[in-house]
Amino acid sequence: FKKIVNEVKKNKFYSICTPFDENSVDLLSDLKIDIIKIASCSFNDWFLLEKIVTKNKPIIASTAGASEQQIDNVVSFLKNRNKKFALMHCVAEYPTLNKKLNLNRLGFLINKYKNIQVGYSTHEDPKEINNIAVAIGMGATIFEKHIGLSTNKYVLNKYSANYLQTDNWLSNARKALLICGNKKNIFI
Repeated sequence: FKKIVNEVKKNKFYSICTPFDENSVDLLSDLKIDIIKIASCSFNDWFLLEKIVTKNKPIIASTAGASEQQIDNVVSFLKNRNKKFALMHCVAEYPTLNKKLNLNRLGFLINKYKNIQVGYSTHEDPKEINNIAVAIGMGATIFEKHIGLSTNKYVLNKYSANYLQTDNWLSNARKALLICGNKKNIFI
């Protein structure tokens, strides 16, 4: 893990990691991970949330499957502990069909939770590059994409992009950012 984190930092990226248990939160802290990500399946794991807020790290929380009340509860919890955090819209379906992406939820989250950055975590077909432009146009400012490398032993799953698909996705994101113009709401 340390080699991976060092390589990420060497290349001037932020290190982000998702713990699924309390012990992993301590490991992330020891590794000096920059940002802690809360997976949508852990969104209401209050033992895990309690442990995460003990660390002095920004937090990104995925909201797939969470009700409005559950999101309100987590937002209140994080705000009351003066945590810097963002919310991610995603759909917990792998891969997610375009008709199920519900990108209008980005607008709902942005309007309801003012002064909280909202992002888009995608699980769509990796050949799909237009959804990122729509998410940017709707105001999303943080993006998560599953990326992988096929080997002789492992093939990519149906929602992880290879390097060429990732390059196309990022190229389309850069174009959308250029078209949409500057935003001053930056997470870090």
